[in-house]
Formats: sequence, structure tokens, C-alpha cells
Amino acid sequence: MDCFAQTDASTTTKEPTVDQYIGVQMNDLIRQVFNFNNGATTTPITNPYLLTYNINSKKTGWGLRAGIGYNYSSISSNDGITATTTKLNDLQFRIGVEKAFWSTSHWSAGAGLDFVYNTNNDNTTSTVSSTDTSTTATKTVSSSYGGGPMGWLRYRVSQHIMIGTEASFYYTTGKQKNTTDLTNTNIDPNTGQTFTSTTETTSNPTITTGSFTMPVVFYLIVKF
Repeated sequence: MDCFAQTDASTTTKEPTVDQYIGVQMNDLIRQVFNFNNGATTTPITNPYLLTYNINSKKTGWGLRAGIGYNYSSISSNDGITATTTKLNDLQFRIGVEKAFWSTSHWSAGAGLDFVYNTNNDNTTSTVSSTDTSTTATKTVSSSYGGGPMGWLRYRVSQHIMIGTEASFYYTTGKQKNTTDLTNTNIDPNTGQTFTSTTETTSNPTITTGSFTMPVVFYLIVKF
């Protein structure tokens, strides 16, 4: 009689072939924690992409990248004579390819090519109240697209946490529509009748820009 020892079936875990990264801008957090300017006006952030995503092959370094930024704000003021309301609704998006070409135990760098798309929908209404009332409503709607090269540099804090920055040059072109409505309301002092007239002015300029973004924005990046 032959006897055989029973052994457990070996299990193997398949290693992932890609690395994925999610990044978020951390400049505002740095300013809150380390406020060195004592409330002085700071330079505005020129990189509009609040969130980024990257996926790269571990073997070749090639991968895809994406970024998105969204800004909405509504501001109102009224001094008793002039009432002003401003609403901003802006979206920025990019997607592209990249290659991580240099890596050490703590540092890594890469470069890529992006396609970018921007859209803006901004409205401002200003009403001046007196004997006669005038209201000016301005609306600006624009969209542009283009692209260009970019490069990034990252420092590895731990196995899954990195801090990175990037630089890019994007060339974009698009259309913009500006509409201004001027409404005047007049009251006849003799009859008390109200007369209202509205004049609309529109323009459709072409927008073409080439902008270089310096590596002044820092991202907190999580690798998973």
C-alpha cells in the first residue's frame, strides 16, 4: 500500500503590472500651516488642475494622465445705491500620455503630452438705483482647446506617499461670446408712467493663448 502526504495547494498572488497615482493640490494647505507673509497678498495659483490621476506600466514607464479643476463662486454686494452680483462657473480638463524616465529610491521624473479643454460661463449684473434705474448685465461664455508638452518631478516620502510638482506649456484656441444688456428705467415726473428700454451689445472674439506654467504648485500624491 502506497501512502502520500497531503500538502496544501500553493497560492500565489499576482503582482500588479501598473502603478496608479492620485494627486491633490496642497499649496493652500501649506499656506494655512506655514503663514510666513503675515496676511500679505499671495501670488495666485496658475495651475487650474486641483485633482490629477496617473496610471503607468511598471515595466516600461509609459502611462496615461488626467487632471480636472472646477471653480464656482457667487459674490454679491449692495451699498444702497449699487447692487452687484457676480457668478463664475469654470471647468478645466486635460488628458494625455506620459513616460516616467528617471527613478531613484526617493526621486522620480517624467514627461508627457496633454490635450486640454477649458470652458467658462461668467455673469455679472450691476443695478444702479436712483430717480432713474439702470441695470447692466454682462455674460461671458467661452470654450477653448489645445495641448502641449509637460514634465513632472516627485519626491517619495514613504512607500505610498509622494510630493510632486510639474511644469507645462499649453497652446489653446477657441471662441468667446460677450453679451452686455443695458436696461434703463425712467419715470415721467408729470404722468408717473414708467418707460423701460434695453440695449444689447454682443461680440465674438477668437481666443488664442500660449501659456507656460512654472513648477510652483505642489501635489500630495498617493500611490496605490
